[in-house]
Amino acid sequence: MGFMKISALLLTAALSLSTAASALTVSTARVVTLPGADTAYAAALPGGRWAVNADNGVLILDSNLKTQIGWYTLRGPVAGLSVSPDGTRLAAMTGERWTVWDVASGRELRSGEPAYDATLAFDPQGNLLMLDDGTLRSINLANGRATDLIGDGELYGAVVSPDGTRAVLSFEDRVELVDLDSGDVLAEANLAEEPGGLGAHFSPDGQAAAVRTGSEALILRAGQEPVDVKGGEDLDTTDDSLLFLNDRELLLVSYGEGQRIDAQTGQPRGEAFEVDSDGPVVSGPDGRLLALGSSVAFLNAAELDAPATGRVTLASSNALTGGFIGKSAYAGVNRFTNLSTLQDLNVGGTNRLYDFDLQSDMLWTLNGETVSTLRGGKLNRLTTLDSDAEYDLIQSTPDGTYAVVTGYYGLALLNGQTGKVLKKVTEEQLKVEDIHAALPTNDGKAILVIPHEGNVFRYDVATGKQTPAFKLPTDAEATALQLSRGGTLAVTYDDADYEARVALVKPGATTAFKTLAFDNRVRAVRFSPDGKLLAVLTSDPQNALQIFDTASGNRLIRTGTFNMGTSLLAWAPAGNQLMVGAGLLGKAGSVTVFDVKR
Repeated sequence: MGFMKISALLLTAALSLSTAASALTVSTARVVTLPGADTAYAAALPGGRWAVNADNGVLILDSNLKTQIGWYTLRGPVAGLSVSPDGTRLAAMTGERWTVWDVASGRELRSGEPAYDATLAFDPQGNLLMLDDGTLRSINLANGRATDLIGDGELYGAVVSPDGTRAVLSFEDRVELVDLDSGDVLAEANLAEEPGGLGAHFSPDGQAAAVRTGSEALILRAGQEPVDVKGGEDLDTTDDSLLFLNDRELLLVSYGEGQRIDAQTGQPRGEAFEVDSDGPVVSGPDGRLLALGSSVAFLNAAELDAPATGRVTLASSNALTGGFIGKSAYAGVNRFTNLSTLQDLNVGGTNRLYDFDLQSDMLWTLNGETVSTLRGGKLNRLTTLDSDAEYDLIQSTPDGTYAVVTGYYGLALLNGQTGKVLKKVTEEQLKVEDIHAALPTNDGKAILVIPHEGNVFRYDVATGKQTPAFKLPTDAEATALQLSRGGTLAVTYDDADYEARVALVKPGATTAFKTLAFDNRVRAVRFSPDGKLLAVLTSDPQNALQIFDTASGNRLIRTGTFNMGTSLLAWAPAGNQLMVGAGLLGKAGSVTVFDVKR
């Protein structure tokens, strides 16, 4: 799939303070769409088409997997998707909202807030079926009237057949295959464990269902005793698959490995084989198979171990990696794509990219145990660390000179100019249980450390001496650190009531001169290159991006309703632009670049 840019001319409304006291304004410069969506749900439509999710997007793909239409009005990853039996209606939901669209016109028919246990399906008449607090309910889409069908508050899960006539229902101690029209139980099985979820696929003749509960897999067949599926006890109810290839045979797929299963006995047929899919597999009414995950592609039911065909990587709704180098902006899903040229930057490999940090045109990457830097177009592989510390984080100083690589069991301080490892220290040497995060001081002479328990402390590289850096409130837990060029420390923590806070600490102090309070999770904190502004990215559904004056801690602006959550937040070196790794709600987009004017 090609890249899609959204015209900045459509996004020029400036966002500014209502008060004249601040000259700060923020406006959308551009939104760019990049490949890399995660697809976990799909349903077949008439004419060989498919309805799929792409992160928060809901798309209709033609028979060649080309996107025909897409909706981006749901915020957050799609958690369910269903098509009416006649193919005229499409429903999808996130944890916050469900929506039903008319497929032909694209018109929204109805939407609402889902229950904590919600699932989506349709009955033969096109009414929406939803699980709501343990009861399966029917919703008339014309008037919104809801009718209780089955469950009486006792259901743990419900999966309805594509034709809307039958359902697999899970309870605390059993699963049932039922006829929805009559309510008759056609088959049932007792469970050894409380279900951890529910996945089900129905046989072509409608007489059987392959069921997964997270701890058991079995076949329910009308009028017969249940049959256990060998090897299916560890199948995930969302990420793995157990589906009918025909009335006689099942396909089990887990972590890219496939196994044919006899639909009568539940026993394996033949040897296991590789399946060209890194996600679940779904089937259409004509036996077509679609592989999901980081891309979508067709599988050949007659040759299941053959390479997938027609593979398409769908547009992502967020970016995980990125930042600015000079005047160029880069972003992507585990890659650094130039947002103007759409060419990928060579950063020395991203196949095991655990973390990165980009400040003052200096890019640090941690790919596996290998630490690399990129500056001025020159790539340097500095060192390959040992695996004992389980390194997974890297943070650098505002000028990019020093970086600390952190793992649960140790940390390492590196100098990007000399390429040397200046210090390695273990959790035992620090006399802490685990290390949650660490950050070098601007001069590289000390390391600020968040231990598993206790206050943030300063570790002197030369002497090994530890002194308090920030004294947490009682029962608070620190999660992240940032330093400004001027030495102001920002400590992100959750207080005793699990409320998100960011403490601003002046150089040399151990208590905050200002504590910023947030109603939602703090995802990222970044000082501007000159240290005068602090950008905070949260999970707020309406104003996720907030900017503060560093010296006073006063909030200057808040804005941003994004498609997806992200932790990518980056300033341009000149401090005149700010990047958020998500598109704007309602439109396709992976990354948004804002102009910041003071």
